Amino acid sequence: MIYEIAGLKVEMEPRFGRLTKACEGYRSSGTPVMTLTPDPRDEVQVQVPTQEEREYILHSAAFCREIIQHGRFFLHASGVVCGGEAFLFSGPSGTGKSTHTALWQKLYPGIQILNDDKPVIWPEKGHITAWGTPFSGRTDLQRNLGVPLMGICFLKQARENRIRPVAETEALALILNNTWRPKDDKTMNLLLNGIQQVVEEIPIFELSCTTDPEAAQLSYATMKGMR
Repeated sequence: MIYEIAGLKVEMEPRFGRLTKACEGYRSSGTPVMTLTPDPRDEVQVQVPTQEEREYILHSAAFCREIIQHGRFFLHASGVVCGGEAFLFSGPSGTGKSTHTALWQKLYPGIQILNDDKPVIWPEKGHITAWGTPFSGRTDLQRNLGVPLMGICFLKQARENRIRPVAETEALALILNNTWRPKDDKTMNLLLNGIQQVVEEIPIFELSCTTDPEAAQLSYATMKGMR
């Protein structure tokens, strides 16, 4: 079966319900540029109770590795679409990414979730887009859409809300810590080149925040205020 994900023709053959359903909106045709085959090394590491969940996770891992060869990378983030523009909220598991984007949706009508776990960033010359993928973690909130990326915010839990811009060097390290890091030098250089373009062209922030609506109001005012 051929799917188009983040502008790439991808071949894979889902067997179980979760992956099949997640990929339904990405069905396409044509000649694939990649075939997703689970890596045996991932199979050893993935410990989940069902074959359905195992298939989903293994294909997600394979996709996140392969796209680097095609000038893209994923970010562990929850992303929203607001006024035709993408804003991504990243950080380690448990920092409240999904909670924060849910607050954006609650406070500001019309906002949609682009992807709740693994949006793809595609840096092109003078143009950087964020894309939904079928691989969205536990919530299955995702859509097949690519829109201009306008901001990235890294979240930290705190007792009060503060936001600050992040310099390029720090931003590069933050992104690298929240994506898949290749072990070979050639692929790592491809990834670093893509990240470098992002940190040079996209406003990046760090938000120390609570789970209160005021945190979302602060990030919204700051990130949208850059436009």
